[in-house]
Amino acid sequence: MELRVLKGTLIKNLLIQYRAYPVSFLVGNLLTGIYTSVGAWFLYHLMFGGKLSADFVEVTGTADYMSYVIVGCLVYLFVTRTCLNVSRSLITELREGTYESLMIAPFRRAEYFLGNMLVQTVTTSLEVLVSVAAAIPFGLKFTGMNAAGFLGSMLLSLYAFFAVSMVLGCIMLYTRDTYISQNTLFLFLFLVCGITFPAEYLPVWLQRITDWIPVKGAVSLIRGSTLLGKDLTDMAGTAARVFGISTITLAAGFLMMRKTEKHALEKMEG
Repeated sequence: MELRVLKGTLIKNLLIQYRAYPVSFLVGNLLTGIYTSVGAWFLYHLMFGGKLSADFVEVTGTADYMSYVIVGCLVYLFVTRTCLNVSRSLITELREGTYESLMIAPFRRAEYFLGNMLVQTVTTSLEVLVSVAAAIPFGLKFTGMNAAGFLGSMLLSLYAFFAVSMVLGCIMLYTRDTYISQNTLFLFLFLVCGITFPAEYLPVWLQRITDWIPVKGAVSLIRGSTLLGKDLTDMAGTAARVFGISTITLAAGFLMMRKTEKHALEKMEG
């Protein structure tokens, strides 16, 4: 199996990332880590006075608020970077004038989007490593980390982010808009998926809605493996739910993508 589309997409996007945007990439990585850590530190020490309520510890299983928030923000960084850049790949082709050529070429969608996802995974991993280094002086700790659990949780989380990006990509291509659609979705995810506070603090009806968003489960899995030392088997229920919802979301995204691509071509011809 040659996977020519995947290789071509991977090489092209890596060249763009490292040749066109090297300075902004490195500076952005460092600033992201600093902003995340400083924001959490001020929130905890100045607003909360370094104290946590008993129900927070009961719900989260940890009294390490700094690590809890920073890990959540780092996962959110992965969500925004992967979902954003994978989902807007086709609308970028449209804006650059290469969309029509792509559609008539031997275009294997799974390989094309997977190539974009692999590039974003590599670049975002580097960004997160910089952010982790910047966050350690502010209290980020991985003393109880389960390495095997983290690896399994991360792979499952990437699958979830890829699924979400497919649906977001359809919305972007159909509306020919990236700014409003992406920012609306990312703000919603930030507020309801337990990034900076437990999702259990939300109204019950909203919790039932967020149960169908795989990002919420992904955040829980990564926190469980990094902060609580849990293996994937210890979080089997959450893992199964994330996998199931992500699979449904991914299938819906690919089905919608076919119709959205046709709509985009018809709009170009019209």
